[in-house]
Parts: sequence; structure tokens; C-alpha cells
Amino acid sequence: MVPAAWASLIMSPVHCLFGLHIVRRGVIFIDLAVAQVAALGAAIALLQGHEPGSPPAYWMSLAFGLFGALLIAITRFRLRTVPHEAIIGIIYVIGSALTVIGLTKTPHGLEEMQNMLVGNVLTVSMEHVKQTAYIYGAIIVVLLGMWTRFSKATEFKGSNQGAGAVVVDFVFYSLLAFVVASSVKLAGVLLVFTWLVMPPVAVLLWMDDLNPAALVAVPFSIIGSLLGLYVSFSMDWPTGAAMVVTFGALVSVCYVLRLLIPSRDPNGLGVDELADTGDG
Repeated sequence: MVPAAWASLIMSPVHCLFGLHIVRRGVIFIDLAVAQVAALGAAIALLQGHEPGSPPAYWMSLAFGLFGALLIAITRFRLRTVPHEAIIGIIYVIGSALTVIGLTKTPHGLEEMQNMLVGNVLTVSMEHVKQTAYIYGAIIVVLLGMWTRFSKATEFKGSNQGAGAVVVDFVFYSLLAFVVASSVKLAGVLLVFTWLVMPPVAVLLWMDDLNPAALVAVPFSIIGSLLGLYVSFSMDWPTGAAMVVTFGALVSVCYVLRLLIPSRDPNGLGVDELADTGDG
């Protein structure tokens, strides 16, 4: 349980910082798409005879995740009648279908499919936690260093069209690919999606500015993760599923409270306006 708690303390804050931009841009499928394309890379590595969690499987997963990030960045140039979310959704379902096809050709395909979906954070070792901490430490340094650029792209301030926007998006999604490739094999696609989306949603219900939202979302993600581990232990539930359900309950409480308590900020978003934010 201790290594799992440390893994959650390391991974959940980084995910939710990326998630703030994803939720604000209104392209929720991005994290699922990148995670699924990375999972496709891992499935191909298994087809080639590599063991799950081995270095070749990791690098194959990372390479496919970066390819997915490039596809998503390039599709920023889109037809007006086709929203970016639709293109990302197509990438996700194609990646999912190819992953299923690939895993059915492996000896333990169904088991590996389940592991990719829900993971098992309880099996993590302290050595793995240390390796993850080094990777995430480097990523968060770059993320914070480029936070202003990413925030401008997210809020559509300044120049947001042309090749420059694609480069900024590709850097952002490439960092996300590194995070996802390192976490999907451990936590599973569902928990990765939860860390990326649920804490930001809960916080953005109450505040509009990304900077103070980040200061609240990080502790929210940590508390939710530790509470989910406790629920898993006390109820004897699968860890990943228990954490997802716990976060879902927390977000539901935040949403109900937000409906009952009107905003005191005249410039803040109302609940009915939150759905209208995003990249249009």
C-alpha cells in the first residue's frame, strides 16, 4: 500500500495540471486518445514477443504516444464544420480497435486488455516509484517553465493560429504522451483519464483562472487518490476502479454544491456557461 500511495502522490498532481488545460480547451478525448494510442504501441510490443512493462514495450508505447500527439497537433488545422473533438474521437476509436485486434493475437490477450484498462497500482515497487518520480520531475519542470505559453494557447490569447500554434500544441501533447506512456502500464486508461479530468472539473466549477485552479486541483487530486486507496483497501475493491468511483463521488458532490451555491464572482462562469468553454 505504501508504494501505491507514493505513486499516487507523484502521478496524480502532474496529470491534473495537464488536465486543467484539457478541460478548459473542451477536448476531453485528448487524454483518452493519447493513452489508447500509447496502449496500441504496448500491444504491438507484446505481439513482437516482449514482456509487459519491459523497456522495449515502454519505448514502443512512448513512440506511439508521440505519434498520437503529432496527429492531434496537426489536426488543429481543421474544417470549420468538423470540431477538433471529433477528429480526436476518431483517433481514439481506431486506436482502441487496433489494440483489441492486436491483443487477441497474444496468449494472454484478455488479461492484458484488462490491465491496460484498469491497471493495478498496488503492484508497483518502490524502485518503479523512484523511476517514475525522475521522469515526472523532468516533465513538470518543462510544464511549469512553459505554463504561460500553454495557458495562452488554452485561453486563445495572443497568436493562436498557424505553425506556431501547432508547435506549442505538439510540445504540450508530447509531454502528455510521456506522462501517459509512463502511467497507463501502471494505473490503466481509466485511472489516467480520472486523474486528468476529474480534479480539474471539480475545481473549474468554482473558479475560472487556471493559476489559482492549479493550486487547488493538485491537493484535490492527492486527497482523492489517497481516499480512493483507502476505499479499495477497506471495501476490498479493485484499486483502479475504487479510485475512479471515489473521484466520481467527489466531483458529484462538488457539482451539486455548485448548483446550490451561486457564484459570488460577477466575472466568474455560471454552471450553464462551463459547457461553452473550450476551443469552440
